[in-house]
Amino acid sequence: PLCNAGARDGGERVHERVLTAPNVLTAVRLAGLPLFVWLVLGPRRLLAAFVVLVLIATTDWIDGYVARRFDQVSRIGKLVDPLVDRLLLATAVITLLVAGLLPWPLVVAILLRDALVLGVTLVWFGGIPPIPVSRTGKLATALLMIGVPGFLVAGIPAPSSTAHTVWLAIAWTATVAGIVAYYVAAAGYGRVARAIRRARST
Repeated sequence: PLCNAGARDGGERVHERVLTAPNVLTAVRLAGLPLFVWLVLGPRRLLAAFVVLVLIATTDWIDGYVARRFDQVSRIGKLVDPLVDRLLLATAVITLLVAGLLPWPLVVAILLRDALVLGVTLVWFGGIPPIPVSRTGKLATALLMIGVPGFLVAGIPAPSSTAHTVWLAIAWTATVAGIVAYYVAAAGYGRVARAIRRARST
């Protein structure tokens, strides 16, 4: 499957190393967020902001592939990578909301889910529990990283109203589907978290 591209035979080893190529790519992804925000809210160069957002999102798949393919999966990477994904998504939706490009109900639905998951994990575990990202969670993130930038593209002046309508349709469809998958994944994480909590209490 695409989400496990680069997986090696014999399973996945988790290393304690910090300075790895995948972790460097994660840091680059994080560093690109301020540039994205400035392009949207400053000079309002939406096409350039879209390109930056696509590049940032692409590195998410690349660092996962490199980690699995070249045996560079690290403990800190498995913890930080999904957190950076959440930060990327939150930054994108809030920025587009402020720019008037993304409807606020979608923003609330996305941020509420992350707030609920974070709140539950902090209350139950005092931190991030050792729960791997599910395939549903990866699918949700992929859909949202198609849908949310779609609203950005829809805000770029187009030569025809048809192009605008098509991009809006893509944006709404992918974002709503991503939100649904987002909450389904959260429910799955909740079940795993409860099982871990019960096992620790026995």
